Amino acid sequence: MTGRTVSHYEILDRLGAGGMGEVFRARDTLLNRMVAVKVLPKSDSAGETSRLRFLQEARAASGLSHPNIITVHDILSDDGADLMVMELVAGKTLAELSLAGGLPIPQALKLAVQISSALAAAHAAGVVHRDIKPGNIMVTPSGLVKVLDFGLAKPTFAGLGGDSAKTASIAAPLTVQGSVVGTVNYMSPEQAEGKQVDGRSDIFSFGILLYEMVTGQRAFPGESAIAAMTAILRDEVRPIHELIPAAPPQLEEIVGKCLRKNRDERWQTMDELQAALENLKLLYDSGNAPTAQYPVPPKTVNRKLAVSAAACGVLVLAGAIWWEAASRGKPAPAPPVPPAAAVETPRQTPAPAPDGALSNDSIIEMLQAKVSTAVIVGHIRSSKTQFDLSTGALIQLSQAGAPEALIQAMRDASRPARPAAGAAAAQPEAPPAPPSGAHPEGNEKLIAISDAVPVSIELAEDIPLNAHAGMPLKFTVLTDIVASGDVVIPKGALVTGQIAGETRKKALVLKTEMTFQLEQVEAAGGQRLKLRAASTPGAGSARRPVDSGTAPGAKKKPKDVAAIAGTQFVAYIDGNQSIAIRR
Repeated sequence: MTGRTVSHYEILDRLGAGGMGEVFRARDTLLNRMVAVKVLPKSDSAGETSRLRFLQEARAASGLSHPNIITVHDILSDDGADLMVMELVAGKTLAELSLAGGLPIPQALKLAVQISSALAAAHAAGVVHRDIKPGNIMVTPSGLVKVLDFGLAKPTFAGLGGDSAKTASIAAPLTVQGSVVGTVNYMSPEQAEGKQVDGRSDIFSFGILLYEMVTGQRAFPGESAIAAMTAILRDEVRPIHELIPAAPPQLEEIVGKCLRKNRDERWQTMDELQAALENLKLLYDSGNAPTAQYPVPPKTVNRKLAVSAAACGVLVLAGAIWWEAASRGKPAPAPPVPPAAAVETPRQTPAPAPDGALSNDSIIEMLQAKVSTAVIVGHIRSSKTQFDLSTGALIQLSQAGAPEALIQAMRDASRPARPAAGAAAAQPEAPPAPPSGAHPEGNEKLIAISDAVPVSIELAEDIPLNAHAGMPLKFTVLTDIVASGDVVIPKGALVTGQIAGETRKKALVLKTEMTFQLEQVEAAGGQRLKLRAASTPGAGSARRPVDSGTAPGAKKKPKDVAAIAGTQFVAYIDGNQSIAIRR
């Protein structure tokens, strides 16, 4: 692009790469001003989605008029490539500024007030940024802030009124509920879980940014994306005053309220947050900066040295007593042994997976933090892995709630690459011994079956209208249930259940209230899986009316029958379970 002229913009030199393309310095030959031109190449591998995001960024930013938001001048197309012309801002991003040790609190507040003002304006126009991070905050030499990169911005008009709600002329959002968008270390919990977001998501991300600006450290550190996302969903940040003793309590409260996991407990609008920051900044500007009011922790004493000194003291005292007794010709008592509490045993911690590789513990930790399956599978495919796929480990994963799709992704990631022709294949390590009564691991395949998998069944025998509670019932499975390419529940398999509630007579009218509950189904290899009558677990899933099924149309139900043979129902797998398929 350098040296070319597109429309009336002369491309001078390359400045760098943005979130969705390269950025060039250019000269507007009509207005004789310097501008920045972001170019999305026509060969971009992401195709139409990247182009729509590129245009969304331009439309979102162009619809916002604010001194702390980058100004978009024009949108062009040249030989299949899309170009966005913006104001040229001289300065550095917060990511380029050295944040080691943190910024001075007055400087951090000056920048934070400007950032919050920009986001308040965006929210008032119905736009959520969704990617607040140091790399998207530009600071000029004079200290002016510019918020960049609205490529992930999303319109949220709910609760916004007036003309300002119509300012952002953005097309339909490019994401749907369940997709994860944003930069992992600066995501809100709802972003990490793929939920719908609103302005309070930006408030959480802003809190992470402000924490890092003040302390110089990540609010939610992690050696991997999974570790960082888990920390965001589960952990609390280290108190600011432990890192910066001079930080006032007011600042700690502002940041802490931004970082509440429950968005209903955060600042509810960016305007509220901005007002709190401005009040604190005003105290610093007026020379009445608040002082830290935290108790100064006492100096810590090296525990090992203290233990050693105490032990030495005991021995010296014992020696003195013994010497005194010996000098008088009396039998000396044996020197006491230092107490066992004085001996410190180092804590044993499990060895981590090498090179930050994902392990079974990483997956279970993410499941416990309620990270969506799609997010975990994405990290498995993009990270180094070291999984234990033995029978016992797979059962543990299944019990932790790992669905079949997740376990299959772990299997796929663990398959070794084929050796080159003529190369000697590496000798695999000996697998752990299978549990008692299990087939050798090489002869079986453990398949996890997720909760609520539907199973179509039909009643094997008529249920009489006078059936009593506890009467056993039999059903048969209508179609094969397949998981991981294997039939885990064959067609015709027996399903057992029983009558749970009887028909009751009210006044002179016979009212059918008969219900049944399911117990189990015979799966492959004679194994059994638990079933329930409804798709969602809970008290309401245990029973189901016998007349709620689909009866065969050709056969008329007799008056003394509550449900005829052939009536069809849908049962559901009750909880995450697994079975072993013999190879």
